[in-house]
Amino acid sequence: WSSKAHREVPFWRRPATVVIEALVVAALIAVPIVMFLRPDPAIAFANRDWVVVGSLHNLTGETVFDDALESALRIGLEQSRYVNVMPDLKVRDTVTRMQRDPDKTEIDRAVGSEVAIRDGAKALILPTIAEIGGRVRITAEVIDPQTQTTVYSETADGIGKESILPSLDTINSRLRVRLGEALATVSKESMPLEKVATKNIDALKAYSLAVEAIDAGDREQTTVLLRNAIALDSGFSRARIELANSLLIGGERKEARMQLETALEASDRLGTRDRFMAEALLADFTSPRLSLRKWKALADSYPDFFQAQGSYGYFAWTYANDFQEAIIATRRNAVVQNPHAGVGHYLLGTLLTGVGKYAEAENEFDQAERLGTRFQNTYLGASWAAQRRFDKMRDVLDRGRSSDTPVDRLTTRIFQMAFALDEGDWQALRSMLGNEDHARPELDADQENMLRDAEVSASMALESDARPIFQRDRDATPSSGENDDVFSRNASLLVRALLASRSGDEAATTALLARVDPSSTNGDFPDLQKLNELVGAQRLLTKGEMQAAATKLGRLIDGNELNATHLLLMDALAGQGDFAGAREQARWLASHRGRAYAQASVNLAFAPFDVAQSNLALLYDAEYSARLGENEIAQEKLAGFLRNWALERGPDWIASRVTALRSSLESAPANGLPAKS
Repeated sequence: WSSKAHREVPFWRRPATVVIEALVVAALIAVPIVMFLRPDPAIAFANRDWVVVGSLHNLTGETVFDDALESALRIGLEQSRYVNVMPDLKVRDTVTRMQRDPDKTEIDRAVGSEVAIRDGAKALILPTIAEIGGRVRITAEVIDPQTQTTVYSETADGIGKESILPSLDTINSRLRVRLGEALATVSKESMPLEKVATKNIDALKAYSLAVEAIDAGDREQTTVLLRNAIALDSGFSRARIELANSLLIGGERKEARMQLETALEASDRLGTRDRFMAEALLADFTSPRLSLRKWKALADSYPDFFQAQGSYGYFAWTYANDFQEAIIATRRNAVVQNPHAGVGHYLLGTLLTGVGKYAEAENEFDQAERLGTRFQNTYLGASWAAQRRFDKMRDVLDRGRSSDTPVDRLTTRIFQMAFALDEGDWQALRSMLGNEDHARPELDADQENMLRDAEVSASMALESDARPIFQRDRDATPSSGENDDVFSRNASLLVRALLASRSGDEAATTALLARVDPSSTNGDFPDLQKLNELVGAQRLLTKGEMQAAATKLGRLIDGNELNATHLLLMDALAGQGDFAGAREQARWLASHRGRAYAQASVNLAFAPFDVAQSNLALLYDAEYSARLGENEIAQEKLAGFLRNWALERGPDWIASRVTALRSSLESAPANGLPAKS
């Protein structure tokens, strides 16, 4: 404006001003409407997607909150079947792969987003606790890892420490709904943290530190911290379940059972998943069959709960001899989000060895090693031995991790006998069987029985008349263990009963069977039921009732049968003059060498015996082929047997059978000798 007077002009005569003012008015109206109607930013989150829980931003100065609140947030979210929470150990592993120190690295917006992207998580949750105006406020920000922007946040507050867990309950419920879970499901499947965990913050802190100790593999510290948590809140059932897990790893079955029973007595303090897990663990003491069903139900209900998938796969293998079912479950366990995926890959390699898929098994073993998982390499060595690659077997065993735990030393000892048998290293085998030390002071009664079972089964490859084994061994009636292991105790009795019957020692067989708990063979223990049936079939064979034995054995073959089923059926068929059928069973034994090594049923007791039979099967094949007048095949099979097993310094009874077969083939090509296994 100038100082010169100017004429007033109506506003509609000023177009520029009208436009500006119109735009301002439109903006004043439109912006609130847009803000009101604008949808919340969202993450494309689907059922069973993963979230990473970041480090707690603690603005209160109370250090007790640091680990406790992160654990509480995890426990709350883990009640959901819709949202999967990335395990803390997996987060630490990923941080390590990012070349950072996980003990010093905060999982903040930047680091947490990178972890989420690497591990396939769709969201990062950053919790904060602060004291504002005398109220304790908890906030959880949901971050999009791709952009590192806050998509939304949830806040709840209250007065004092007592408000913290209820505030977390509120936030957990809201987060689950915002991520897409149905409100009705959240309401139905959620329990307050004070129930499923503890309202005692100090107990929650001890539990959180115990989880860290579990991740670090410090079982002693884990046990101490969990006992502290339980002392602070005796109703902390989740802590009791973790303590039971730790005790089971250490072989302390009696106390583990007590902790599980106590936890389930206060089942109102357990979420659905934790209650299912406790029931599955407890059922293992009295009914592995029921335990298997419960693990399967838990694995089906929570497909990404790795402990359920891993346990179901492991027990399907060890208790039911079900390789196919175990492979399916273990594949679900060996995924990138599982911090123990290396263990899953190693078990998968073992199972694939059992079904003869050696190339696939090698890939799984390699993957386990790439993930940093180190074992004694017993089963990796067995995979190569099954292929008769003994050079590779020795190589992988030499670079395996050493272990002094009783169970590992026991397993190593059993496989050493099997390896010596497989290579025909008779001197090494005799040395092992003649060594009375066996590092046995470290073994409990049940473990001692397991080792002796395997030694007896290995000895039977050396003797044509094995009855002296039982006459020499007054320990043929195993001592009772003191650690509540019904399965191992009765398995040992049944294993020796079968071997005694096969040796023709009916007195020892009867004495052993008299000590078997009838409840262990009624179906609750699937493999013991199978083993008991085998003992019955072998007794029929011993009495010459071949047809009855063959019928009984035929009913047992369902894909999950014990290897010895085929050996006994071979004998039954040969005893009836069905040499073609007997030869078919011999060929099954020869072609399932991986299974001979990988069959973990009845505590590996049959491993040396089954491996020996996988070699002898070629001799059986040659004998039956000679009986059938197929002398060329008999010569071929005999030559294969002699290539694989050196007879120098070997058992006399094997050399005698080879000599007799050769003589038969030379003098009467159309006639052989009756096969006797």
